[in-house]
Amino acid sequence: MAAAATISSAIHSKSPMPATAGSAQDSAYVTTTEAIQLAPELNSSITHILRSKDPLDAQEFSSVEYINKIFPNEHSLAAVDQVLARLQAKAKQVQEELRELTRAQTDGGQKGQEEVEAAKKGIEMLFFKIKEIKEKATQSEQMVQEITHDIKSLDYAKRHLTTSITTLKRLQMLVTAVDQLKAMAQRKQYRETAQLLEAVLQLIQYFRTFQNVRQIAELTESVAKLQVELERDIMKDFEQGFTQDGILVGNIGQLASACLVIDILGEDVRQNLVEWYCKLQLRAYRSVFKPNEEVSALDNTSRRYAWLKRLLKIHDEEHAHIFPTAWDVSRVLCMQFCQITRNDLANILAKTASTVDVPLLLQVLQLTLEFETQLENRFLSRDVDDALNDDSDTAGFAESISPCFEPYLSLYIDAEDKALEEKILGFKQQEPVPEDDLSVTVLASSTDIFMLYKSALTNCAKLSRKKPFLDLCNVFGKWLRVYANDVLMSKLPKQGDKRPVNREYLRSICVVLNTADYSLTTTSQLEERLWANIDPEFVDQVSMESERQAFLFVISSCTKALVRTVESHYDPAMQAMSKLPWATIENVGDQSEYVSMIQATLKTCVGAIQELITNKRYYRTFCDKFVESFVSRFAVNLTRCKPISEIGAEQMLLDTQAVKSLLLEIHNMGAEISAPVPTSFVKFVNRGLGKVETILKTAMSPHEPLEMFIDHYFLLVGDRNLSNFQRILELKGLKRTEQQQMVDLFQKKQVGMENLQENSAVMSLLQGMPAHVSSQGVVGPSAGLVGNMAGMVLGGTSGGPSGLATPGGPGSGGARDTNPYQLGNIVTSTILSHSPFATLAAQHLNSPGGSGTGGGLGGELVTGSGLFGLGHDKDSNTGSTSGAAGGAAGQGQAGGSFAASTKINVNIRKFVAGMRAKKDQDVAPAGPASN
Repeated sequence: MAAAATISSAIHSKSPMPATAGSAQDSAYVTTTEAIQLAPELNSSITHILRSKDPLDAQEFSSVEYINKIFPNEHSLAAVDQVLARLQAKAKQVQEELRELTRAQTDGGQKGQEEVEAAKKGIEMLFFKIKEIKEKATQSEQMVQEITHDIKSLDYAKRHLTTSITTLKRLQMLVTAVDQLKAMAQRKQYRETAQLLEAVLQLIQYFRTFQNVRQIAELTESVAKLQVELERDIMKDFEQGFTQDGILVGNIGQLASACLVIDILGEDVRQNLVEWYCKLQLRAYRSVFKPNEEVSALDNTSRRYAWLKRLLKIHDEEHAHIFPTAWDVSRVLCMQFCQITRNDLANILAKTASTVDVPLLLQVLQLTLEFETQLENRFLSRDVDDALNDDSDTAGFAESISPCFEPYLSLYIDAEDKALEEKILGFKQQEPVPEDDLSVTVLASSTDIFMLYKSALTNCAKLSRKKPFLDLCNVFGKWLRVYANDVLMSKLPKQGDKRPVNREYLRSICVVLNTADYSLTTTSQLEERLWANIDPEFVDQVSMESERQAFLFVISSCTKALVRTVESHYDPAMQAMSKLPWATIENVGDQSEYVSMIQATLKTCVGAIQELITNKRYYRTFCDKFVESFVSRFAVNLTRCKPISEIGAEQMLLDTQAVKSLLLEIHNMGAEISAPVPTSFVKFVNRGLGKVETILKTAMSPHEPLEMFIDHYFLLVGDRNLSNFQRILELKGLKRTEQQQMVDLFQKKQVGMENLQENSAVMSLLQGMPAHVSSQGVVGPSAGLVGNMAGMVLGGTSGGPSGLATPGGPGSGGARDTNPYQLGNIVTSTILSHSPFATLAAQHLNSPGGSGTGGGLGGELVTGSGLFGLGHDKDSNTGSTSGAAGGAAGQGQAGGSFAASTKINVNIRKFVAGMRAKKDQDVAPAGPASN
């Protein structure tokens, strides 16, 4: 432990230490070495092995901390001598331990050297012994080889002698077998000949390596000549065994034995014999069914197949015993028959293609397909082992004859094409929308045409699944498009149709829509059926996408027709709206009469459409399209109502809110069970009419003071577009001189306002409203209105602090949300803070005529739902506001809101009138008050 403490601890300097007690000197210096820096790994290992708790053994020993720990105060210095004595004793002990360890290490090194020398000597002795053993092993091997040398020679001699004897015996057997084979062949004993020939061929195979021996080469050549003679003799026997007409007259047993010899002679010889037999048997077929003969006509094709059946019967009864079963002669015979028949029918069809009768063509093709199936069933392997070993699951007779008909199946496809054409024309000319049977939701023609398709598909799949089937698919697609574009579209009412708009009128459109939906679904099913039946080679070429698009176009057209129909029904309401005196309305009342007319129209038309459309997904599409169209027409109709006074704008804003409620109800109009209105549809309606409400809120703002009106425009509309600003002025019906002043001020105030847009989406609804500028920037008249939804953007996000909508104004979060419920929550202090009349407004709010409390420019007028959020009570004519400024707060109860009721507080007009009067008094000395 002391040694470890000495190695790891660091003594940083020479320090004076007193000598032992009783020494002659007062003090002595103990020389110490500098700290020995060990590797961290070594320090860690030493600490782990020693496991010492002595602070002197610590890896990071601090002498100052150690001394301070021993002598914490002045009183402890009295024991300095005892501490020093202990340390000196411990240092001496450590030195002794080091000395002993050094001595032990030295002694250990000497012993290790001695042991290494001893090990080297042992290794040298071991190598010597191994070398000695290896030399003795080599000597032993040489001795064994000398002993067995004669034995190996004898073994080689025995082996060669045995081989020579075996070869001579086999040569003797070959010579004898060849002699016997010649004798048996001369006597035509083919069964024995087959056995001998097989043995001779095996022996000849053994002597392939001895062809350089003359006798062996001569013997091999004689066997080859004998094989040729056997083949010639057997073929002669077969020719003599059958007449020219293929009738068997020879000995069946002899011919059957000859087939055994043929089987041994090889595959080529066997094929030659089978080929000769098949040609012989089919010679009569060629002679009977000659080209240009009446019996060879297309309508006599069944006689061809009957002829083969008779031939197979004769073969099975008389000839089948001659040939081995493995040869499958009857199958080869039928294959050749099919090849001949296919060529003959192809020639016949080529000559008569222009005059062939389609029913006859289909009848012969069907007969051919049945014949191929019969042959396939006859030769398909029925043995389990053969079926497992055979890679093919067909006998090869499918499509052996029938492909020759495929080039001429276009006649059949043309016939189907004409039949479908007649049917489609009949649908177009004769089929009305059923009026008596209200349970009919689709046209009967749609089901009829798909039933025809099913029948034609099944018939064509039996005849061919390749190119003709693909042509039929194209015919199907062609007439589906014609059905969609000509039949269904022709049943839709044309624009300008003077028919009365009633339930039957709507039903005629909805039935067409339902039919298109049914046809769309069934077309996809038809496409899958075609994919399943056509040959895989042509699957990629079958697509009904254009047909689906045609039916989707019909559905879209039906939806547009329904929207136009409802539009024409509420046109009187729009005319009534434009005829109201919006510039002279004095009081805001309940909803206008034209709103009630729109409500009656929606309940009559939209409710019926809900009931008549079977697929509610398309009813939702109709609702979206109708809302889009209605908002566009409603916005354009605003321009026909100009000029609109401030009170008129308030009344129109009230009507717009009522219209919004009506549009939200169309989702469940006519439904037996009401369902929650989808959130997306609610947002769609709110965003659409929210633009109209924003325009009306801008138009209902007082145009005096001018700066306040322009600030209000910047806050609500939020763009720098002069044309849009002029449209609002046109809507208010301001005079030319007033417009000129406002235009000049508008152009000045927008300088430096970088948060303004170039063209607000809110004003997209009025893009068709005429507004052009003269050379001085004054608005002039223009003709024509364009009600166009092309630029309408039904989107936006809320911005501004505290979740309040501040469209394009200061503090805006960027994009604006035209949601009327958010636009109603505008903090009017934003307007007042930009106006020179801010003090006037604050004074008015604090006056007895005002309501609520407030003070200073910092006052905040928190509005409710509506332009300025002031509630309105028609009977009491009172309202309340809430505000806070300068640390004083006052609060009142709101009397109502746009979101909760249909009334607007008229105190806003009193407030504005007071502001105008105050302004007139202030500016009177300077000049006449502005109108």
